[in-house]
Amino acid sequence: MATQTSNQTTQTPSSLGNEASHPGTPVEAPQTVNLPKEISDFIAARIELAKIEAQEAAEFSIRKAIHGVALALCGLFTWALVLAALTGTLAPWADRWMEGKIDHLPGWAAILFLLAFIHGVGALVFLGQLKKKPASPLFELSRQEIENDKQWLSNNK
Repeated sequence: MATQTSNQTTQTPSSLGNEASHPGTPVEAPQTVNLPKEISDFIAARIELAKIEAQEAAEFSIRKAIHGVALALCGLFTWALVLAALTGTLAPWADRWMEGKIDHLPGWAAILFLLAFIHGVGALVFLGQLKKKPASPLFELSRQEIENDKQWLSNNK
């Protein structure tokens, strides 16, 4: 009986015929898939995608927070400074204009109501900015990739 050596090469069905025609020629082994590396590369790509989309979501949230702070500051300073100054300035004019028309409402109070209305409109403008949705849905690519992965898994069961 012949003894087997440890230098055997792996043969594929297509390479069996080649060895017969060229004895002594080494036969290449088929390439194997490194499944753990493929999975880790896949997971790394998913993590990178989630990281990019999380950064985009954070930037969007920061812009919204800045708009909210701007709304609060504008409302506070506008209400405190401009309202007081305009009330004192326009109250004598309002008293003369309202004389004999509305006796129970002093001119300064009418000015306050008018200024409150104007600033309320400004607050609604900033509120509209805060309610704006992003141009594209957040985490859109991740959601799409997860759906693709689900389909791939269901097709390859």
